Amino acid sequence: MNKCLPKNLIRWMGMLFCPMLVTLSVFAQQTITGKVTNLTDDTALPGVTVAVKGTTNGTTTDANGHYSIKVNDPNATLVFSFVGFTSEETPINNRTIINMALAPDIQSLGEVVVTALGIEKDKKALVYSVSEAKGSEFTQARENNVANALTGKIAGVNATGLSTGPGGSSRVVIRGNGSLTGNSQPLYVINGMPMDNSVPGGSSTPNGLGTRNGVDRGDGIAAINPDDIESISVLKGGAAAALYGSRGANGVILITTKKGRAQKGIGVEYNGTYTMENVSVFPDFQYEYGQGDGGVMPTTLAQAQATGRRSFGAKIDGSTSYVAADGKTHPYVAQKDNLKNFYQTGTTFTNTIALAGGNESVVYRLSLADLDSKSVLPTNTYNRKTANASLSGKLSSKLRFEAVAQYNLEKGTNRPIAGDALGNPNWMPYEVANTVDVRWLKPGHDENGNEILWNDAGIVTNGYFFINKFKETDTKNRFIGQASISYDLLKNLTVKGNITRDFYNYSFTSIIPTGTQYVPNGQYDGIKSTVSETNSMVTANYHTTVKEKFGISALVGGNILVRKSDDYNYTGERFIIPYFYSYANLGTSSAVPYAGNMRTNSVFGSLDLDYKSILFLTATGRQDWFSTLSPANNSVFYPSIGTSFVLSDVVKMPSVVDLLKLRASWAQVGGGGPD
Repeated sequence: MNKCLPKNLIRWMGMLFCPMLVTLSVFAQQTITGKVTNLTDDTALPGVTVAVKGTTNGTTTDANGHYSIKVNDPNATLVFSFVGFTSEETPINNRTIINMALAPDIQSLGEVVVTALGIEKDKKALVYSVSEAKGSEFTQARENNVANALTGKIAGVNATGLSTGPGGSSRVVIRGNGSLTGNSQPLYVINGMPMDNSVPGGSSTPNGLGTRNGVDRGDGIAAINPDDIESISVLKGGAAAALYGSRGANGVILITTKKGRAQKGIGVEYNGTYTMENVSVFPDFQYEYGQGDGGVMPTTLAQAQATGRRSFGAKIDGSTSYVAADGKTHPYVAQKDNLKNFYQTGTTFTNTIALAGGNESVVYRLSLADLDSKSVLPTNTYNRKTANASLSGKLSSKLRFEAVAQYNLEKGTNRPIAGDALGNPNWMPYEVANTVDVRWLKPGHDENGNEILWNDAGIVTNGYFFINKFKETDTKNRFIGQASISYDLLKNLTVKGNITRDFYNYSFTSIIPTGTQYVPNGQYDGIKSTVSETNSMVTANYHTTVKEKFGISALVGGNILVRKSDDYNYTGERFIIPYFYSYANLGTSSAVPYAGNMRTNSVFGSLDLDYKSILFLTATGRQDWFSTLSPANNSVFYPSIGTSFVLSDVVKMPSVVDLLKLRASWAQVGGGGPD
């Protein structure tokens, strides 16, 4: 027998059957494609996880909701899952195209709002008043200071800004002033942790506005870029803000910033806004009588300077001439466009670009923004550059983390002095006599650089002299960093640690120049300030349901606040060498240092009970210990209790009534120790 025959037979059989095996293998693996959409509005869902059940084989949908996946078993099952939507499973059944519509998870997307300490609660479970506005509402009619945009968006909130140009402070009052003599400003909280809204170098006004010798230097909330805001909630009343202790005495404004989202690839978002503004207040001046006094028009330079703000002269008939404060002869006619001639069109150009992405485990977002604003007052400018980064995700099924970092660089130039007439350029265009064209008073100074007198009071600065000769610059570098980690100890028990670092350094210089009518030798004012605030907080949160009727949620925690500030205030007057503006060139000067340190230790807790989601009871308490008070009396307790009853879930209501709730609350809040 030929011993080679079996080998040849095997080789022949292999050549015959191997292509068949390869062919069978190719036909066994097939590609499934499709599109995943939102069931409610049929929009594409990017970042949906599509996996073969029981395997590690999976993919995600692209920006248009499309996916493609290879499977080996035509009878396998595909699983579609996405955050905020109910998961769906479907057998392949030899199909090659499978489209899927996912329904929103009603339980996870219920009508909830962010409350104290960043806790989300069902709206109908609240025993106090909370109002919420989405971030998109603050990017339409955009304000340089986002706090100014709160008026008209949230009931009971009144926000006003000083008329001092871009980058100015905002005064926000919730349900009226909380103090007749102290600060009535609310506490601002970002992502559950308080932020510093102080004015660099301190404030001379009782309401906490950012003025120093009349110059508005801006506040902390002005650093927040509206394009980075997801939502803003306002806690009204003591019961809502009691968990924040003394700092929440005037209410709390909670800001939640945007996070990344799970998706395939990197999402790019760009927002650009260009706004223009002009002076809007035009007083109803009289134009029957012109410049002068006692029915007489000025005929000399001295008379023109003495009556520069008076319009009690002769009747305006246009047939005569007079001498104005520029020393020249002009027709005695009405000048009705002084406000338009003095001010310019203000502009603000804002650009924000954001990159976002991630998967089911980690999401991220990075944004860069630039705001460049020119005031209606020439030479008054403000620029703010912002970088914001957030990263959050799961380290395991029980361990989660979140980190947010923001850096700001703010620069202001020639912020005007508000209130008093010295250094306030706005007095002249509104007070100049009605037959004077304000442009006659340009450039505001003579050939030697000294201010041109235009009225009877030297303290009322020539507006053009301010624009061309006064010097004010300020720069603020600010960093806000947050990091938190949470762990599920038990099914219903979560512990969380959070730390925030809020730091800025600030430099300010204001020069009243040589040659000013009221201060001939000039003045110098400067600030160098460094402020830091560190908040460390640990909380434990427990919730459970008893017999599907009673809901119980409990929170306990502790917080340590450490605030440090180092300020140097430089003041002086009388520049020895005229027109040379240096602190070393002052005839008299002083440098006053200030160092402040404050620590507040706190413990707090809350208990929420509900019965069948109809009857709710909430009780909170917080104890603060202040390092700035005497040891014998350095602590304050802030309690609150409230209840609500959802009547519309018990009694049938007319179709026009969606929710009818009765609520009552009591709280004890108030200020704490000084900084």
